[in-house]
Amino acid sequence: MALTVLALGAGLMPSAEAGSGPGTAAVAHRAGKPSVTLKGQPGPLTKPAAPVSADAAGILSYNTGNSPSAAYTWERPNGTYVNGLPGPVVLEPPNGNNMWAVNGRFGLERVGKTLTYRIRNYDTGKVVQFDLPAGDTVTTVVTENRLLTLRKTAGKWTLHLLEIPAAGGRPVDRPVAGVPDDLPGTVTNVRLDARGAAISFGVGSSGIQTLLDFATRRLTVVPDEDASTSPLVSLSATTVLYAGNFDSDFKFYLVDRAHPDGPRTPLKVDSTVNLALLDNWAIYPDGEDKLVAQPAAGGAARTLLPQADSHTPVAGADGAVYTVGGTGPDDWAVRRITLGADGTPVVGVFVPLPRQTTYDVGGVAVDQGQLRVGTLHLPGDHSRADTYLSGSSLSLTASGRLNATPPRNVGDLGYHPPVGDGFPYDEQCTGQCLRLVGNGEGDVVRTPQTNYAPTLTASGRYSVQRPDPWSQYVLDGTKALSPTDRWHAASLWGSQLWSAGTRSGTVTAVSLPSMKALGSAVSVGAPCVPPEIQVVGRWIYWSCGPTKKAGVYDRTTKRVIKVPSGYAQLADGYLVSQNDAAARLSITYFPGAVPAARVGTSDLAPLTNQVGEPADRRRRFWAVDRFGGPMAYLTEAGDVTVNWPRVTTSPLAVIATDSPARVDLRAAGSKYTGVWNLSKPAASWKLTFVSAASGKTVRTLTGGRAAGKISATWDGTGPGGKKVPTGTYRWTLTAPPADHVGRSVTVKGSVAVRS
Repeated sequence: MALTVLALGAGLMPSAEAGSGPGTAAVAHRAGKPSVTLKGQPGPLTKPAAPVSADAAGILSYNTGNSPSAAYTWERPNGTYVNGLPGPVVLEPPNGNNMWAVNGRFGLERVGKTLTYRIRNYDTGKVVQFDLPAGDTVTTVVTENRLLTLRKTAGKWTLHLLEIPAAGGRPVDRPVAGVPDDLPGTVTNVRLDARGAAISFGVGSSGIQTLLDFATRRLTVVPDEDASTSPLVSLSATTVLYAGNFDSDFKFYLVDRAHPDGPRTPLKVDSTVNLALLDNWAIYPDGEDKLVAQPAAGGAARTLLPQADSHTPVAGADGAVYTVGGTGPDDWAVRRITLGADGTPVVGVFVPLPRQTTYDVGGVAVDQGQLRVGTLHLPGDHSRADTYLSGSSLSLTASGRLNATPPRNVGDLGYHPPVGDGFPYDEQCTGQCLRLVGNGEGDVVRTPQTNYAPTLTASGRYSVQRPDPWSQYVLDGTKALSPTDRWHAASLWGSQLWSAGTRSGTVTAVSLPSMKALGSAVSVGAPCVPPEIQVVGRWIYWSCGPTKKAGVYDRTTKRVIKVPSGYAQLADGYLVSQNDAAARLSITYFPGAVPAARVGTSDLAPLTNQVGEPADRRRRFWAVDRFGGPMAYLTEAGDVTVNWPRVTTSPLAVIATDSPARVDLRAAGSKYTGVWNLSKPAASWKLTFVSAASGKTVRTLTGGRAAGKISATWDGTGPGGKKVPTGTYRWTLTAPPADHVGRSVTVKGSVAVRS
């Protein structure tokens, strides 16, 4: 059994999977995959949380760094969570003031643009579906099995509390009593809990404030007392907070929820910014990172938390207040604030938020034997953490030893929004921006621009980007070759662009940059027009969707290889897939790449999940090297482990050539520069130029290890340093593979030189 020899350095340790302890050589495990682990160091931040709704069962968080389809997470006090929840209904003006239809663990969702809605229990996962009665206008007032709607009847607006059967179906229509004849037909603000809601209808002098009781289905109008407007601010179990403009004097006042027609009590606190009510207490950040509590009617403020997020504390559906804070990164949590036996606020830990490692931010790529990992840090002159890339060079010897260099800072992704315009600081890449894409040249795609555009695939100078939900561009550097008005499956392999065909089960290829077709469509055996394809040399991966059928077509044997469904990444000789149900990564070895006994799918590694992250964790928390190399994944401990599956890779090949046909050496600074992209790393390279007229070698250039790209420059001089005469010169490039599999690659061409 081969030994894994590690390059010694900070941050490297033998993999636990290899069965060895720190400071010893790691042994390749029984599946024949040498491995090494980069140890994540304690980072400057804790696990994130941004509660928008809460009750005693958990919190609903909205994670702005991710795509809308993956932004919502339900997290429980026991540490379990559900990622990728559908977004709730959000009402915007004129029908609402950016209000979310959530109430504790319950949320309202709409099915497309239909009248079909769902009430989801985030904690249990139960979903009740129903159709909204025609003519009803939905509001964000929702609870377990009830939804408040507006309906115009005989020229007047009425309210209806629809009761949804437990099994879904047609709602039971329950009219709401106490609705005034002059009720405006627009809901402009809502505060909810399990008992009912405070609702603002209309705006300005025509607006009215109301209280709805779910149990009695009765609406009570809150007298306005001559205020020109009375915005709703907060709701607690006993009190409602309003703000009123009285004779140009803007004031906050409290209303007794049980007796809304009783006398108003002025709010007397030190700050009204981001305030939430806990019964008769005001909970708010004090502007100096502290969270304080103060009697709403006046009294001394007391510190609840020495440090807290500056966001508004969330009033829970259970009457508690929820916020994020603690004493520092090692004591950080979502806190639940309730009233103690003495009637004063008591703070408890609800969901612990442990400190993250520097790698927990996500972002993993392996490309041409080069590892790139997103790394969080906090610059000394910066109050906000940002991200750079750690890089490590990986290599596998002929005897199966894995070498890895110590991690080093290899820069950021180049994404720097301009200061100003909502960006008061130089914000670097975080969240989905860290879905790293290898460029086939030993690095990842960088974004040296102010507008981040997700990259679907890249190879050398070419890339495919999706700047918005509709457009897709094939780029040659920064030049668009083929813009489209829709997304479609695409994959780059050198200078070949592969795309899903127009017929089910076919893919096509064109040559770049000419966009000329390369032969006819290839039938890959897919029962669909695949929404995703990946191409690596002879292998074509296709998928009909993350939960549907997938396969790999071998262009050499013209056979389809069965592979698991799920999010997957293709490499040379194997495929890695997510098994979400088992929280594991699996590996499928292909015929021809391994002995027959190893062909098929087997378990590979744990699948890391994180709060608030999308289901597709490729290139965020795990990745493969499609250029003849290993795979890497983030562990639950915040480390990065590299596994190198032992397969027979395809022979080294040149997959793209950029060599000028002619060079005019008379022009100042003119030189010959050739670039060749490789299918996997080369151990070294040699480029010779031979005069077509004399047959003599005029220049030989050499280089060391090449991670997917050979770039050579010839200044046009021959022996003695003199410029060669005008004529044709044949060049020959030779490079042996770094993995010692297969013969050296040799490519030839010519260049016309004018001296």
